[in-house]
Amino acid sequence: MSFPSSLNAYSGYKANERPSEFMLDEYTYEIAEVADRWYEPEAIYFRVRTTEGKRYILPYDESEDEWSLQSGFDAEELLARPGIRLVTVDADVIRRAEEEIESCEHCNPDGAEIPFDNILDRVTCSDPSVTDYVLESAARCPNCRRPGSGKDFDQPR
Repeated sequence: MSFPSSLNAYSGYKANERPSEFMLDEYTYEIAEVADRWYEPEAIYFRVRTTEGKRYILPYDESEDEWSLQSGFDAEELLARPGIRLVTVDADVIRRAEEEIESCEHCNPDGAEIPFDNILDRVTCSDPSVTDYVLESAARCPNCRRPGSGKDFDQPR
């Protein structure tokens, strides 16, 4: 599970080389150390330690130019803070949301404008300003059957 985060990064020989601080709920967490870094197809992951001694995982999706805060280590307490409602989405709800989709960013690159979270907001009748989702399995485009990250489905029916 990831949560979008505003983040400042050091840019040396390339952009967003490593995170330097991230902001969440108007609070800035200064990063004292990047303890580990690893690469996966969907993102570069940074395990960091803040000046307060807390440890977090910050994935960076280069293709979307987007940082997020991932659950794990001390992030559990941040993701459980007041004002945020986590909704676990089971396979049945994912299938109902998929019925609302006509295509995705892969098979209709010019039409992708509505994030999958917005469709889940409608299906679950949740408040988008305070809800984040944990999906049991990946949602798939009904048109091309490609799995999505949660940000690339579009064209509600």
